[in-house]
Amino acid sequence: MMALAIFHQHLLNVYFTRSFYKHILGVPVSYKDVESIDPDFAKNLQWTLDNNIDDLDLDLTFAVETDVFGTAEERELLEGGKNITVSDTNKHKYVQLVAEMKLSAAIQSQIQHFLNGFYSIVPHSLIALFNQYELELLMSGLPEIDPDDWQANTEYSGGEDGYTDDHSVIKWFWELVHEYSQQERALLLQFATGSSRVPMGGFCNLVGASGIQKFTITRESNSDRLPSASTCFNLLKLPEYSSKRIIADRLSVAIHCGSQRFDFA
Repeated sequence: MMALAIFHQHLLNVYFTRSFYKHILGVPVSYKDVESIDPDFAKNLQWTLDNNIDDLDLDLTFAVETDVFGTAEERELLEGGKNITVSDTNKHKYVQLVAEMKLSAAIQSQIQHFLNGFYSIVPHSLIALFNQYELELLMSGLPEIDPDDWQANTEYSGGEDGYTDDHSVIKWFWELVHEYSQQERALLLQFATGSSRVPMGGFCNLVGASGIQKFTITRESNSDRLPSASTCFNLLKLPEYSSKRIIADRLSVAIHCGSQRFDFA
């Protein structure tokens, strides 16, 4: 059905996880993609990467228990993995293999059956011209994003050290959003929330990892960094740039090129 919709140029009123679009494109998944389906597990993976684990008794090996359609199974990430201890030296490989197991290997048969049918209608050589963000828009269309509704349903975190709606950075940010085309707004929404979709009822019904979660902007003190996002919390981390031009330039890089890094609040 999905391939037929693309072939006949019909839009689908449905959105999928980023890892699913990557499967269609034949792009390798990353541990960052776990965030869209299991934010808590993704946060644990990030913690493992950010901390020295050699002095901790985590009892991790290259074997994991995974749920396969309701049945718990232990699977080795490497040959003999249950006898290989995870250390600070090999933890990056462990995290990547765990992500691949969770997102791909555990359901590889089902993915392959789907892809065989999909490619019989739309060849991989054609669909591979797109990236995962463009594929979402190709399949589901460009949403109508109301900047006034978006702004009215935005919160600012950080307390006394955070932004307020009358801060110059926030004023510049919303001026840019109002000036953006619908495509640019969709890219910004994708970057900050993981999807370009506006829920029924508008931004007041935006959903995060634990239910309704309004779009939130928090202050990032390092103005040398690009904007970043915690997509499961609909959180945009916006550095305190010194001018509207700089905000425009940095946001453009972030939303058009994507971030190679996700932060977890």
